[in-house]
Amino acid sequence: MTAKIAATFSPGLAALFLSTAAPAAAQDAPDPASWAPTIKLNGRIYLDRVEQAVDREAGVDTDASETRLRTARLTVSGDLNSNWTYKAEASISSQAQQPQWGDLFLAYKFNDSTSITAGNFKTISFENLSSSLNNTFMERGAFNEVIDGGRVMNVAVRRTGRDWTLQAAVSGDSVNTGDAITSERVAVSARGTWAPAIADGQTLHLGLWVRARDRRQGEAFSYRTRNNSTYGGRYTSTGAIGDSDTMAGLEGLWIAGPFSLQGEGVHIGVDRTNGLEQTARAYYLAASWFVTGDSRGLDVRRGILGRTTILAPLTDGGPGAIELAVRYDAVDLTDITGPAQAGRYSAWTFGANWYPLPRVRFMGNYTRSRNDNPAVGADVDVDTVQVRAQFDF
Repeated sequence: MTAKIAATFSPGLAALFLSTAAPAAAQDAPDPASWAPTIKLNGRIYLDRVEQAVDREAGVDTDASETRLRTARLTVSGDLNSNWTYKAEASISSQAQQPQWGDLFLAYKFNDSTSITAGNFKTISFENLSSSLNNTFMERGAFNEVIDGGRVMNVAVRRTGRDWTLQAAVSGDSVNTGDAITSERVAVSARGTWAPAIADGQTLHLGLWVRARDRRQGEAFSYRTRNNSTYGGRYTSTGAIGDSDTMAGLEGLWIAGPFSLQGEGVHIGVDRTNGLEQTARAYYLAASWFVTGDSRGLDVRRGILGRTTILAPLTDGGPGAIELAVRYDAVDLTDITGPAQAGRYSAWTFGANWYPLPRVRFMGNYTRSRNDNPAVGADVDVDTVQVRAQFDF
């Protein structure tokens, strides 16, 4: 039986920390020479077109499409002095027309290798932590949704070396939920990464993370996925069944010039609200090739993807960067008995990206996904075509 997490954490703690930092600084009257706030403004816009065909073994087949604002995000970040940094970002989309907080945190650097951060941010999984600006595919895959690794309120301690990172965090719920303290979930997590030196022109990233959660008085945890898109329904899902869970994930990336291989896997132990102890698994494997000879980037000090450097952008008379990619996703929920849709999910996604300029990208993805629900014999196959125009500043 997974042990219940006794520690408690509330967004109120981080909010109090954030709200009192400025008054405290004013009362201490810091030396103006050491208190030098900076402000940096960033943003991004993704415009998508989605076409989806749903083929149901039992039920009516459907076709749907939508042109949508996938996200419009504005970020304010900077330094307060040589030790304190901050970040606040908000976004809107066609799905969530009310503004939502993204990263919202305050960090203190003890030195170049050690820091503590409080606020709303992510803590686990390589693709999940890497910015969508740098990920190869338009949407993170089924793996990301099953682990439920979105931004939540955290206090995290982080250490970094020349080729490694370590982080430990205590987490609550998302700042966007607005739940009362007594209904918030609580979690503890840790992640470590290593980028060992290998052959010239090659980069290797290895990572391991673990997380344990307890829902406390909140809604039970669900394990589910859409069809490699934030559009459309979910046809593989357990429903709300988890009282607590533990996850262990592995991550890896190998870059050799224009070629790269990336993958992650997770094992999930679930303590259900009905007393059963069951498991779930998920993984993905992806490959990428830059036809134009460009290469993906790795931010070793953060253990996430970096920007792609475009060798010959249009402004220099070149073709930009052209990338072809393929990904296989798999989720297995069949050990979880009872829910009719707790089956298997698998999908192939084929992608093509064009980077004409450093901060502009055009993307196209086709996904063929299969939702196999043996308990009820209600398989659902979904074909999804998505295209995107994006830019950031």
